[in-house]
Amino acid sequence: MAAKTSEWRPGPTVCRCCLSEGCYKDISTEYFWMGKREVYSEMLSDTFDLSISYSKSGGPNSASRLICEPCIGRLRDAAEFKRQVQECEKTFVQCLDPVTALADMQVTLELEKEVKVEMVKEEKMRLSDDDDYGAHDYGDDDDDYDDLDDQPLTKLASKIPKKEDVDVLDLLDNAKVTEKRKSSTKVKGQPSKKSKCKQTAGSSKQQKPEPKKKKATVRVTNNQKSRRNAELVLQYSTAYPFRVRGKDMLCVYCHEEFSEPNIYRNHMDECHKTFTVSTAFIHCGRGKEFLKVDITDLKCRICSTPFENLQDIAVHIRDTHGFSEINTDCEIRMQLYRLNSEKWACALCNEKFATLVQLCRHTTSHYHKYTCDVCGRMYVTIEALRYHTRCSHSGKNVCRKCWTDFPTSELKREHVKISKTCWNFCCIICGERFVSWEKKQKHLTEVHGREKKMYRCRDCDKTFSARKPFYKHYKLVHSDKSHKCPFCDFKFASKKQMEDHRVCHTGEKPFRCDVCSKMFPRKKDLQQHLWVHSERKQFVCDICEKQFAQKSSLNGHMKSYHHEDSTFKN
Repeated sequence: MAAKTSEWRPGPTVCRCCLSEGCYKDISTEYFWMGKREVYSEMLSDTFDLSISYSKSGGPNSASRLICEPCIGRLRDAAEFKRQVQECEKTFVQCLDPVTALADMQVTLELEKEVKVEMVKEEKMRLSDDDDYGAHDYGDDDDDYDDLDDQPLTKLASKIPKKEDVDVLDLLDNAKVTEKRKSSTKVKGQPSKKSKCKQTAGSSKQQKPEPKKKKATVRVTNNQKSRRNAELVLQYSTAYPFRVRGKDMLCVYCHEEFSEPNIYRNHMDECHKTFTVSTAFIHCGRGKEFLKVDITDLKCRICSTPFENLQDIAVHIRDTHGFSEINTDCEIRMQLYRLNSEKWACALCNEKFATLVQLCRHTTSHYHKYTCDVCGRMYVTIEALRYHTRCSHSGKNVCRKCWTDFPTSELKREHVKISKTCWNFCCIICGERFVSWEKKQKHLTEVHGREKKMYRCRDCDKTFSARKPFYKHYKLVHSDKSHKCPFCDFKFASKKQMEDHRVCHTGEKPFRCDVCSKMFPRKKDLQQHLWVHSERKQFVCDICEKQFAQKSSLNGHMKSYHHEDSTFKN
């Protein structure tokens, strides 16, 4: 493909490989694709021995170090092809002359062994920095993800073929057989035995240290250091850990539920003066999930000195009380909350929320590190991003529970409706599953006698029997997230509702029927109208079985012909 030099206009958003203009990725930033780390400037250097530099003279495109997706794809193919050729060349040389290839490989491995080991360790540490919990789900739909290891990145870092160690052993065996055959033809057996013994001793000396060097590669990753920081801060401070169940705080030690934060803090002070630190982290998968902690009354447990944040108290515990294991260069794997009885507010940005669940979903967004290249959703861990990509961008219609692939999305939705084992909501008492959260709550009330949940607004003390009216009330009255009509100042909970209302002022009718060309102001009005042109009618009279396209027509029919005053309910 020829470079687009004739069509390109200088600017800061151009691809440095084809000069096409757009919003692209930075060429020197670390990205992850299919579980592998990618830095495109390094790939260009390794594959083609090319480097991309900044312009020192300035100008509109002096800082452009971007690369577009087509060029990234071609670069990946080239890097993979180079690796394939190198592996094939090694295999060919080994088969052609195994003894010579063995000698060359032994020297190469001896010279590069230390360098390659360090590269593997650095890359493993880099990936461990990325292993973090969280999803930009604001609905927690991607929490079930697989914990994966660092193996793809290790292979990428070392650039040694997978089976090289096995091939070396095979070559050693072949070399020994060859030497044995040569020595059997010689007259003087004793010197050959000595030389053979020396060779054997030398080869054994080379092979023995290898396990020790493999042990040396085991390092404490940044992920483990962050987890250790959290454990020490939790043990020697009054950072109170908790989980969320429904709308209540759940004690991580005794699983008792609390609706008010001050009562929960009193419970922690009275009932859990001594505790097992590892118990608090049981629900954190392999230490990658952040532990939720309330730091409203943060103090050192040893000397009772108060602190405002975790970083300060971590430094205090390390320097004052001698816990040198705390590494302040790594993060403390905790999510911060300052909880009080008046309002649910974020400890980092002070934004208010209607419930504790909404606050937790928002707080997680402050710890996001990984962004989906396709839809822009963000996640705290690389595993959560992989799970999201597998579920949402694989090009397949896959059920997230049973992983059955369906040819169309309609068949998948039909499967989820009728397959009870794939329903998302489960009763914690009897294990029965439900298709919606509301049906689960109704089951708990009617079958297990649980008290019906009521929702109290902390800002105005109004009480609601269902969560949707409560959320709508909070959004319209107590938050800045409502949508106001520019013509009459009415507020709406969603932008779609506001747009549906706005056409009353503008008179717009953007939706057109393809059959009769009639125009409609709203999409739902057009969808309802299309039943007029459909052979199958949606509304049927229970008495005379006459069919109608619209509910209003059926209601008129009931009043006129069957003298029914009540309107039809679908």
